[in-house]
Amino acid sequence: MMSFTTDFSQVQEHPEFKAQPYEMIVYDAREETNKNGKTCVLIDYVVRNDVRQEMQNMHLWSRQYKMSDNKYHNGILMGKAKALGIQEGRQYADFDAFLKDFVNKTAKVTVKLGDFGPEARFVNPSALPECHHVWKEKLESAKADEIEKDDLPF
Repeated sequence: MMSFTTDFSQVQEHPEFKAQPYEMIVYDAREETNKNGKTCVLIDYVVRNDVRQEMQNMHLWSRQYKMSDNKYHNGILMGKAKALGIQEGRQYADFDAFLKDFVNKTAKVTVKLGDFGPEARFVNPSALPECHHVWKEKLESAKADEIEKDDLPF
């Protein structure tokens, strides 16, 4: 039997969100249904790395559930769209197309610390709308492209 030893030398500690505004960019926005059958709009925000701030590249998920009449609170949803810079009166083929238009849009998101972790409390227009965020996933794949075949152990 082979022995096994724990080694925490490469463990990274991760900071936690603070109750404050962060400049963010939308990574994904979609409608989903939870295990209880409740439908919500899920927005996946990422803290921008082109702005000097804590928590760069960290994700913060925001959910807006339908109300009892099975509709979204239009004021809240349109407030998010307006803050993200979506044009007034723009028409979409369907609701999914509307949500996909959120992707890569920026906003200043104020985080509140709730009972279950950080929450996106307020979404306002970005103070820095010109965005030069570099997606972490793209950086990692670019590094993978730089590996030479001779460097591989197999």
